[in-house]
Amino acid sequence: MTHWSTRNPHRGSVRRWVGAAGSLSARLAGAGRTFTVQVMAQGRQPLRPDEASALGLAGERVGYVREVVLRVDSVALVFARSVTAHHHSLGPWRAIRGLGTRPLADVLFKRASAITRRPLEFAELRPASGLRRDVGHAWQIATGQQPASRVLPARRSVFVRRGAPLLVMEVF
Repeated sequence: MTHWSTRNPHRGSVRRWVGAAGSLSARLAGAGRTFTVQVMAQGRQPLRPDEASALGLAGERVGYVREVVLRVDSVALVFARSVTAHHHSLGPWRAIRGLGTRPLADVLFKRASAITRRPLEFAELRPASGLRRDVGHAWQIATGQQPASRVLPARRSVFVRRGAPLLVMEVF
């Protein structure tokens, strides 16, 4: 099981990227010539127990999920997974259904007055973790390669719009 904490355990340049406030997509877009979003999966999917707990959906097992790989100059840099209750994807978070290859930041940071963000949480995804294995598998499908590091830096945060939570996890 992955342990999430509000303390950022990462070091060096990774620490700056993982701990940065604001839009990660905007930061990535500024780091190169082209920024693209590769959609890996979108729709109804099982929720992980820690996701359901972070969303306050302890009894729910299925939610609306969007998984993407963020690329700069065609190089895959970040795997992201966004999760909300399925009924919230039909209400306050319905905009995520029509994003296509646009970044989620287009919704989260352009409507900032209507959305609040809870504090970032951080984790190191280790090889024995199921989450690390799932991210590694998705990464291999997207890139044809295993992630470069055995331990993957990750962060997550809950955004709330009209009382509806949306969990966003980003793995570097």
